[in-house]
Amino acid sequence: MQPSPQLVKKNKTKMGIQVQDSHGCCGCGSGCLGPLTFHSEAKGQLVTLSEDGRRATRDTTSFRHGLIFSSRPLRIMEKVHIRIERSVRAWHGAMRVGLTSVAPGSTTIPSLAIPELTNSPGYWAIPVPEHQCLPRSELIFWVSHCGTLHVKTDDGQKHSLKTRVDTHKPMWAMIDVYGQTNAVLLLGSIKKCLFTTRRSCPVPTVEPTDDNCGYSEIPIKTVERMMGQKSLGEPGNQENLSLPCSQNNSQNTSNESMEECVVCYSDIANVMLICGHRCVCSQCALRVFSEFGSCPLCRHHLHPDHCYKGT
Repeated sequence: MQPSPQLVKKNKTKMGIQVQDSHGCCGCGSGCLGPLTFHSEAKGQLVTLSEDGRRATRDTTSFRHGLIFSSRPLRIMEKVHIRIERSVRAWHGAMRVGLTSVAPGSTTIPSLAIPELTNSPGYWAIPVPEHQCLPRSELIFWVSHCGTLHVKTDDGQKHSLKTRVDTHKPMWAMIDVYGQTNAVLLLGSIKKCLFTTRRSCPVPTVEPTDDNCGYSEIPIKTVERMMGQKSLGEPGNQENLSLPCSQNNSQNTSNESMEECVVCYSDIANVMLICGHRCVCSQCALRVFSEFGSCPLCRHHLHPDHCYKGT
């Protein structure tokens, strides 16, 4: 006995599949691929959706819990267009993009795509390099007829996954707003056919501006927690934020300051190390501590047991 059309429609809605009309599309015409947004229910714990489900923003208190999925399955050779809008310099790594044949919402969503999902059947993902995920950067990804997952960035570079995707099953887009990547905007999709080009439903254009594209900051409390310190400065007073160091350097004075962070060269150096160097911004402080473990200027070892607060 075949299920009723109403039951089929209800089940598709639960799975996040866009229900099309009797003409095989959403009403825009034969050249339309249908609406394409992020799944409203199947998303990571720290993800917030906006712009009618096309913008996904991960809370900056963590580098993970940023998984999102498309609202409907993709077609073979349907190229999904994404713009990176915001980044966080302090975290490591960047977004991952891929596909899944597991219906979004049917399983518990873990904190990471790689390796927590990709170690399971039905998930494929490619990590995108940090330098290709800067604010205002754009990329497209798709699966070919032979099952190869491709990613192409706006600098012309192309990345491909060696493992073949099972194209015999429905495939949803999967994006992990991970690491430095803080917010992404779904710009739509396009599929070039032999005699025509089909696109996802037209949506209002969101131009990249300084308000929606740029760098986000990690809350001071998060920096303190990651560094294992009880307090690195009073809340809201980043001028008093300091990193630990194992010993003082008599050649350096606490009055020495630098206008620009020596790591990013864009933000004000408002973090003072115990060796006396005020040389990094609050967003680069965590990265200096975890990745280098020493003062960028004098190379003194940073030790979590000795904390000095600058004035």
